[in-house]
Amino acid sequence: MRKIYLAAAITFLVLVGISWAVVPPPPVNQNLGLYDTNIANVSSETCKGCHTANPANIHHLMLSGGTTNLGCLDCHPTQGTYPSQYQYIERSCQNCHNGTAFWANPAVNLSQLRPPGRPHHNTTKNSASSVIQAAYWAIDRQCNKCHGSSILANYDDGHYIPSYNTSLVTPLANYKVKNESATFLKAWGGCDACHDAGPDNVLSNYGTHHQATSGMQGRQCTYCHVGDTSRLRPDGSAYYLRIYLTDEWGLGWDTVNPKMELRNSTLLNAGDAVNGTGCQKCHDVGTLHNIQVDYVPGGTGPAGYGHINNNTDCNGCHGFWDAGVENPFLGPVAPGMSSVTPDVLTPGVATTVTITGTNFVQDGYTTNVLVDGNAIDVISVTNTQIEVTVPALSAGVHSIQLEKGGVTSKLSSLAVVEPVDVVTAKLASGTITVTGTGFGIEPDPAFSDLGVFITKKGQETTFKAEVISWSDTEIVVSGSGASVGNLLTVKALNGEDSTSIKR
Repeated sequence: MRKIYLAAAITFLVLVGISWAVVPPPPVNQNLGLYDTNIANVSSETCKGCHTANPANIHHLMLSGGTTNLGCLDCHPTQGTYPSQYQYIERSCQNCHNGTAFWANPAVNLSQLRPPGRPHHNTTKNSASSVIQAAYWAIDRQCNKCHGSSILANYDDGHYIPSYNTSLVTPLANYKVKNESATFLKAWGGCDACHDAGPDNVLSNYGTHHQATSGMQGRQCTYCHVGDTSRLRPDGSAYYLRIYLTDEWGLGWDTVNPKMELRNSTLLNAGDAVNGTGCQKCHDVGTLHNIQVDYVPGGTGPAGYGHINNNTDCNGCHGFWDAGVENPFLGPVAPGMSSVTPDVLTPGVATTVTITGTNFVQDGYTTNVLVDGNAIDVISVTNTQIEVTVPALSAGVHSIQLEKGGVTSKLSSLAVVEPVDVVTAKLASGTITVTGTGFGIEPDPAFSDLGVFITKKGQETTFKAEVISWSDTEIVVSGSGASVGNLLTVKALNGEDSTSIKR
């Protein structure tokens, strides 16, 4: 009888293996945060997935806030030849944030002005915000500051890391078994089950990690790989590494058994110390079991989209283990934030804001909205939409984030900008004095569509007035060609407003 049962069990595993093999690799759904790619492949629209506040407002606030030495014409240089000159206005994040000089104005080269010039993991200065101080978060491996604690852990936050030996169900950093057929190419038992190269410039697991940290100041290979502490590299930057399970010390590649350990406890020789490396320093047990694009109660969601959403997801990481469809890891499901409307607010004015996303409602948990780290009043909440009252904020860039049961979503931003409000325009002694608020800094005269414009009454012709002085609350322009009753319009960086000229 034992032989019969054993044969039945083997047959079952074979059938399960066949059923796994016909499920195509996703790759992992990319909706939770930034794509598994590098900055060179990210479009401006993708950038706005996290930078929800209008990028133009954020950059203009850098001018008025004095956090940059660049001026209007540096970012919007003159193009064309006289008399058909114009200012370059197209806004592409890649123009300045890809680590090279801006093609239209090589003087704007953040690799020199702010080395190494690329954002996120390579950033070396604070943002435009007076609240969000993100200078060294990535370099200091404080991952969940931006990605949220539901997605990644910080290497030094004391989270749980298994110390027991690996077993048949322990995931590997790449895979344990792979179906090599052209039709059903699929890996099981590790990260490669979902995190593999795919369309839309989605990189392999290897490519994502190496390119995300390429050029990061202070990066050490031993952030991820086990090293021999007695054998430094010649430049002292990292140790000699052991990459695969059967590797000897050094950088040789094992072509026979290329299996990469998810955690380093079983890679070490007797007497080796755990030296702060291993995938689970950032990808801990809690976050690995919590990453889901859209949790479906009962575990009936789409295969491959959540680590605990159904049996396919369990097997993707653990291989030959049939854990059923029940969720064995109770706790808060990661909230995902997709959009914030409006994303530009007025200083000193409380505003109703609508947030869209996923996983806002879950029994036993409350989703909170944090602005600058502080919980604010929620008006209403559904599983995909939250309405909140954002309290009066000062001008500048502020952070907004979701929190549920101690786990946080990705970090996003709100721009708080003083709107242009023209109160009076008085003509006297050949000049027009304009009073109001929100005028900001004076736009460069080269911008033909910014400044003070006068429309002659009854003629519907408009001309640009010569600016004599400009401050945030008062503008003085030449009154030449203007008369009482004409319409005066101030077009500033933050908007425009109009009034009739009076004496």
